[in-house]
Amino acid sequence: MNSRMSKLRRSISRSVFQLNSSLSRQNSLNGLVDLPTMSNTTLVDKFATPSNFRQLRDLIRNNNELLAEVVTAFEEKAALDFHYSKTLKKISIRLHKLTQSVESGIDKGWTNVAEQFDIHATIHSNLGSAITEDIIQPLRSIQSNQQKTIRAADNFVEREIRKLKDKKDETQKMKRSLYVLAKELEKTENSAEREKAQPEKFALRRKKYKDQMIRSEDDYVWQTVDLEKQRRMTENVLRKGVESMESVERQRLAHCQTALGRYKRKIETLGPNLRQMFERHSNNLELAVDSVPEDYIQTIQPSTSAVNHITLIDLHAENFGEVMSSTRRRQNLERVSGVLDSELKRLYNNQTADVMVSNSKQISVLEFIEYLYYKLNDSINIVDGGQNRGFHRLSRFQHKIKDKSGLPMTILTIPLSGDNNSLPPPCLSMEASTAYPSPRGSGEYEEYEKISDDGFYSTTTTSSNGGPIRTTTTFDEPTSSPPTICRVLYDFEPKHADEIEIREGQCVLVEDRIGDDWLIGHVISQHDNSSIDPRSGRFPTTYVSLRQ
Repeated sequence: MNSRMSKLRRSISRSVFQLNSSLSRQNSLNGLVDLPTMSNTTLVDKFATPSNFRQLRDLIRNNNELLAEVVTAFEEKAALDFHYSKTLKKISIRLHKLTQSVESGIDKGWTNVAEQFDIHATIHSNLGSAITEDIIQPLRSIQSNQQKTIRAADNFVEREIRKLKDKKDETQKMKRSLYVLAKELEKTENSAEREKAQPEKFALRRKKYKDQMIRSEDDYVWQTVDLEKQRRMTENVLRKGVESMESVERQRLAHCQTALGRYKRKIETLGPNLRQMFERHSNNLELAVDSVPEDYIQTIQPSTSAVNHITLIDLHAENFGEVMSSTRRRQNLERVSGVLDSELKRLYNNQTADVMVSNSKQISVLEFIEYLYYKLNDSINIVDGGQNRGFHRLSRFQHKIKDKSGLPMTILTIPLSGDNNSLPPPCLSMEASTAYPSPRGSGEYEEYEKISDDGFYSTTTTSSNGGPIRTTTTFDEPTSSPPTICRVLYDFEPKHADEIEIREGQCVLVEDRIGDDWLIGHVISQHDNSSIDPRSGRFPTTYVSLRQ
């Protein structure tokens, strides 16, 4: 009786645990779908990454410190004006006392000098008061408030960045545990195959490892989805931080512009005797008063282009470098693919998927899960011999690297903005040491805007009742294309070590592509038959004309 009650309690505990896990994953996905996006500003798409935000933060902080130094300089100037006025007043009083009883007209001239000293003392006293009231006090107040804003925004963003890093570390730890468990299961399977005479010897161990494998894989898949949720939250926090920094800089420029205008007007009202003295300074200040703050904002550029690093799942069965039975490899991939397929069906049936977010620089949750599904199906197609392999518009952003433990790691490197062609792409270090190229060249995806793989769902077709339906699109593997040779249209001067110099009229052999903005290749002919630099490097796509 006690034994049966113990089994019943264990069964109830497992059911409650599975129900809580399911509800937790559902809530996590709903939070990812409902996450709001933010409107664009001038600097958001350039600096909404951790490294670029720190660069912008340092720039704004330095400008704030510059404002503090300017205020200190004007405080010294005001103190000097007050001291100079006080000294001139004392001298003027002495001269007035000395010339009170004089009768000679020549000696009375010193009275006029004393009156001139009074005028100068009054002018400097008024100038010191104007500097204190119109420049020092407003700028000191705005500098102090902006310093607090910068500190608060920095703390807020850094806290979210730390959360994202912790979530990534947790995901990597779960992936390493999954790999160890997969290897143990493979050893057990191999041992069972060698000792077929005693299958019951390994039955219990195999069942234990398989159950653990299924739970670990499910946890890893949903942990990856949670990581994407945290990444999107961190990106929105970064966007808010950049907006705050940009607002601080605009306020600083506006207040400085107002202070300079007040200082200019005060100088102009000092009188005709001093106008000529300050005319040269007034002309120089005119340029600063008439300048447009937006022109300066537009010149602020990061040192590297801003990109999103989106972490994808990497199952043990996807790593074809690991020794594993093809049958078990396919079963493992199909099981996880089925989990994602069921989730896609649920999103479409409930019509809760954020098919297109308002910020076009982000990918939707639906597209993220669809790409995970495409990635697993691509591995299944490789197991089947590579026939009928499909394409997805995000494939050209995929990179394979290794994490700190040496395990394979797949990420999507999606640029936030494609407007800046003068910046180099950021390094894909991301806690990794070695990068591996994609098995397909980026040029193979030039002519596909958005193509779905087998089993994907199209949002452009509807069923008879108005809801979305499934569509299947299969494409043959593209044939290898001939080398691409381009003609140089404009001269390009390299600004970085990995760039090459190209001149109008040269022919360049294209070796590879970096996104839509850069090509990699080397010069193969000169229009004047001069010597050729054999080095390979990158150059802008817009400077050449492509031809096969």
